[in-house]
Amino acid sequence: MRISLMDGKLYRVCEWITRLAYVNLLWMVFTIIGLGIFGIAPATVALFTIIRKWIFFHDTEIPVLKTFAQTYKREFWRANRIGLLLMAMAYIFYIDIIYLAHVPPGWKLPFSVALLIIFLFYMVMLLYVFPIYVHYELRFWQYMKYAFLIGMANPLMTLVMLVSVGILLLVLMYIPGLIPFFSISTMALVVMGTALRVFGKMEEKQEMWQQGK
Repeated sequence: MRISLMDGKLYRVCEWITRLAYVNLLWMVFTIIGLGIFGIAPATVALFTIIRKWIFFHDTEIPVLKTFAQTYKREFWRANRIGLLLMAMAYIFYIDIIYLAHVPPGWKLPFSVALLIIFLFYMVMLLYVFPIYVHYELRFWQYMKYAFLIGMANPLMTLVMLVSVGILLLVLMYIPGLIPFFSISTMALVVMGTALRVFGKMEEKQEMWQQGK
């Protein structure tokens, strides 16, 4: 009995490893199809859509390639609006870092602190924007707004996300051979799983508040 139970758990682990490797390769292929800069956001939306179905609906029998391709095509322009905005914000932040080298010594510390705070705010928004995008139907600017507000309103879970993603990045740095198979998909799994817990708690609180009215 114990052996069969272990075999079942090992089989499920192998299934998840295969799934994550597959969707990671799909993400890379569809990113390339979109010429990189225009493929990242729709491919990421498609990836998060698949992982949400696996976690939230426990639907592991979905046609992965078909669902990925359909989502990529359907969300291409809409997702790129968010993706290009996030890239533009990252580029501005990069320019600010370069400018930091030319800041007078007296202003270097406060300027560095301000940049660090802005970077943390950006990371919070970046972590939540794609989970919110695939879980809720909102207007364009609401995705950005709620990604930031939800992240800041749940500091513990946001910290769990940041630390988990940081650990995964360290592992990938030490074992770069994993990058083509488990980089983006594993991070998406951690982020989507944590975000769904946050959304669930928020919805429970909202239901309790409505019942108490």
